[in-house]
Amino acid sequence: MDTTQQDLALVQQLITRHFEIWNDPDPAHWPAKFPQVYTPDVIVADYDGIATGYADAARLIGKVQAGHRGFTFTPDAVSWNHGLGRVTWGYGPQQQAHLIRGEDIFTIRDGRLSSLRVFINKNDK
Repeated sequence: MDTTQQDLALVQQLITRHFEIWNDPDPAHWPAKFPQVYTPDVIVADYDGIATGYADAARLIGKVQAGHRGFTFTPDAVSWNHGLGRVTWGYGPQQQAHLIRGEDIFTIRDGRLSSLRVFINKNDK
């Protein structure tokens, strides 16, 4: 994938669908959406471990949602640089949409997300 405006628009659409899944509170919806957004062997690495494949990703999404009822992700625009993407985001309840800030570094294969590395900005207050 190149860094043309057309390609960047496609990457942005893919990331938008990714966050729609993570914000969807109904796990019954996820199995139909996963193949449109993720490769079957997708890797999601965060501070708690690594999820591989659709079932592990679903467990991770469920765990994040269960620990933060009423929170949603609010992504910023995507950046793309020679095969690596980055999207910063806020996570929080509606009145504090950016209570938690972080970013995902991601790769795309065959038009779908193949890996995501999740970073959370930690305050040293």
